[in-house]
Amino acid sequence: MQTEHKPFQTGHVTSVAATHLLHDAYSSFFAPLLPLLNEKLGLTYAVAGMLSVVQRLPALLNPLIGIIADKMVIRSAIILAPLLTIFSMGMLGRASSVAVLAILMFVCGISAAVYHVTAPILMRRVSGDRVGRGMSFFMFGGELARTLGPLMITAAVSWWGLEGTWRLIPFGLVASLLLFLNLRTIDKDGLRRFTVTDKQPLLNSLHDFAPFFKRLFPIMLFRGFSKTALGLFLPSYMVDAGYTFKTAAVALAVLELAGAGGALLAGTWSDKAGRKNLLIGIMSVSPLLMVLFTLSSGIFLWLMLVLMGIVFFSATPVFMAMIHDLNSDRPSLANGMYMTISFVVGSIIALLVGISADHYGLVITYQLTALLGLLAIPPTLLMPRKL
Repeated sequence: MQTEHKPFQTGHVTSVAATHLLHDAYSSFFAPLLPLLNEKLGLTYAVAGMLSVVQRLPALLNPLIGIIADKMVIRSAIILAPLLTIFSMGMLGRASSVAVLAILMFVCGISAAVYHVTAPILMRRVSGDRVGRGMSFFMFGGELARTLGPLMITAAVSWWGLEGTWRLIPFGLVASLLLFLNLRTIDKDGLRRFTVTDKQPLLNSLHDFAPFFKRLFPIMLFRGFSKTALGLFLPSYMVDAGYTFKTAAVALAVLELAGAGGALLAGTWSDKAGRKNLLIGIMSVSPLLMVLFTLSSGIFLWLMLVLMGIVFFSATPVFMAMIHDLNSDRPSLANGMYMTISFVVGSIIALLVGISADHYGLVITYQLTALLGLLAIPPTLLMPRKL
């Protein structure tokens, strides 16, 4: 029996990816501002890691958000979450204490939880039969955002000072309005065909998901050390190494731009070469690149940033494509569980990396994360080729 072909809706795919770009551009302000916030508020690396934990706490609600999203037709509602992110992250420079900073980070965490559970489901629905490619577009938007975000906030600091970075908020609001109007053109009736009303019991779905997430968890955990250490502390690493604040922000932008390229290609590659094969390559190369980075300087340091960006950020679209390969009638729940694991693991790692950096310095800490990354290889080899 011939199955119905589902087309790849390029225009709508691009629109959803653009919302990811908008949301994550603003949510990426914390890392490049960290050296200045350290100076203003006297933060330690451990406190910075704790603030990252605070930001990720709402991720514990991701499965609940997923259950609700599976009962809804997701469309322009995904634009509401970025509004909270735009406001909260735009106000970081005005924070007068660690407590205020924590509140702003927590608000951003709420919006990030809602957005990152619901938006990939909409992307899946407009990607047709090419889910891997769709997830690559989605992650490309996110990684490009984390390229533009550091440049935006650095420019804002240069023009208006740390306290004046709130002036970026109106630009985000205008962009949100334009994207909202664009997303409303997605056919609502067409999306309803994806909403399964006669679902299996919730406990049965959880039981079906359990084997996959048990296999995925150690991979996410051990690869997460280097990825989190780079994403959160790279600007601080560069400043400690003698580079200026602006150069540190550019370094983060270079890493994320390379990551955007890796994310764009990875999902499509995994559609052709196989998800497991690509993951084995990523997990094998990542630790070596991290060690070489800590030993590099000059032009070689920038080359390593590019290579690390391409490799380190290629795994996420592959993970997301694997989740949607499960072909469950509760895709938002599956995505919510993945995001919960991802954010919780990232929170724990951020705190541990911060404590290690306070005690041993960022160079040794980065090298330790590389050694831990080697432990991601065995569970990757044990992943089944077909889920």
